[in-house]
Amino acid sequence: MIARLRERLGFGVYLVPGFPDWETSLAAVRAAVAGGVDFVEFPILLDTGFSASTGGVVAEALSKAGPDGLDPRSARLHDWLAEAPVRVGIVYRSAWPSADEWRAGDEILSGCTGLLCEHDAEPFREYAVRARRRGIALVPPLRVTAGPVTVDERDRLENGDGFVYLALSSETGRTGTVDGGLGRRIDDIHAVRPDLPVYTAFGIRNPGDVAAVARQGADGFIVGSHALAVLDGGGPAAFERWFAGMAAARSRSARVRL
Repeated sequence: MIARLRERLGFGVYLVPGFPDWETSLAAVRAAVAGGVDFVEFPILLDTGFSASTGGVVAEALSKAGPDGLDPRSARLHDWLAEAPVRVGIVYRSAWPSADEWRAGDEILSGCTGLLCEHDAEPFREYAVRARRRGIALVPPLRVTAGPVTVDERDRLENGDGFVYLALSSETGRTGTVDGGLGRRIDDIHAVRPDLPVYTAFGIRNPGDVAAVARQGADGFIVGSHALAVLDGGGPAAFERWFAGMAAARSRSARVRL
């Protein structure tokens, strides 16, 4: 689904349809696509219940977005999604509570190249099989930790696809430590699945953060909380300036490992 790029880092952005308002949200997704984003993440949920990993501005945005932006049957939502040719759905427990119980309807899956579960989707293999039957990759989520890849993490890596979502901390928006531990973790992941690019997430805000994860060998990065905060605080113009700076940083940042 997402290729490992040699010439630059990959760049994904998480946006909430309808936040902070409908026109601003549309302007943001259009600016991201025009600016060369590799994929747009968006939420798939039926109520505003989250796991402990979703906090801060993301939880606030989901609470404020309103039904037109989040209802999987909403015509407005599907118009918004049509602006993003490559999209990854972030699936919350209310939409997919168990592997054999997809509640959000089939239409919302149209055009999705990947799904990433916000909740703890276990057994991961069963979720992955059901996603694959629909022609969609289930993205394996991991966190930066010390020590080798565990049995459960290996199961996710071997059964997942698309890319690896590597969280730098335990909560959206919270900055994690970017040091040699991240580089070792990326190497361990690539040893299991050398075909999957590793995208770092959680707490990435500025060009300095982009350069830091690039030095440790990340294949790409994803920004959610800070993108939403910029959009809410400064509107489309501020978002476009911020996005242009991040896009330029990824082009400048050479990765250490391939």
